[in-house]
Amino acid sequence: MMYNIAICDDSEEYGEIVTEFVQRAALGIGISCNLFTFNSGRNLVQACEGNNFDIIFLDMEMPEQNGIETGLLIREISSEAVIFYITSHKEYAYDSYKVKARDYLLKPVTVSALEKVLLEHIEDKEKKEKKEEVMLLDVKDINGVLHRIPLHEITHVLRKKEDRKLHIYRLSKEEIILVQTLDSIEKKLMYSSIFARAGKSCLVNLDNVRTINKNVIHFSNDVQEEASRRCLSELLNRFKIRKLAVKM
Repeated sequence: MMYNIAICDDSEEYGEIVTEFVQRAALGIGISCNLFTFNSGRNLVQACEGNNFDIIFLDMEMPEQNGIETGLLIREISSEAVIFYITSHKEYAYDSYKVKARDYLLKPVTVSALEKVLLEHIEDKEKKEKKEEVMLLDVKDINGVLHRIPLHEITHVLRKKEDRKLHIYRLSKEEIILVQTLDSIEKKLMYSSIFARAGKSCLVNLDNVRTINKNVIHFSNDVQEEASRRCLSELLNRFKIRKLAVKM
């Protein structure tokens, strides 16, 4: 992945030093990047309107428009850009929370310090992306159309006797029909703790279950489904455990 990185410092000389150090740090941890250097907060904010910066190294103490003012304006444009403040004073650390900055670095900044924060950010980003992949179910319907379904939108998956096909039901009450086995879907969902068997032919999303009354499952979108007697006891236990975990 190519990262767009902006460096902003009112000192042109120090801005060039930080830019060089960021380039060396990126090479040191093996990432590719495009670097952009700015000497005022106003120029950086203007550039943010037309560019998607992944990472911003922002000087805290600047005339006319300081780092906090600049950061708040950037947040109006982008909530995704990761901001690292560079400052000579530790007391500014509290102010950086207003901008939801990732961290702050004390001057004089070093290549090793830049390597550390860049590597931490990239590792966290990769973990988040992997987690998001697990939170999606990719399936092809009977017409060969690919659907990427967020797991939190699924109420239940049911194999119907009438057509012997698999039906995925969503909170919106949309229905997606597949030619697959329930076991194959269950294997795809094995890393998710929110699904449980409600019968030989049914999987339910426990987070979308409102109540279970006798053997009738009531989903949060007012749809109902029956659980088999064989699975009911374990389903009720899983449902209670899940509700407790969510409350905690």
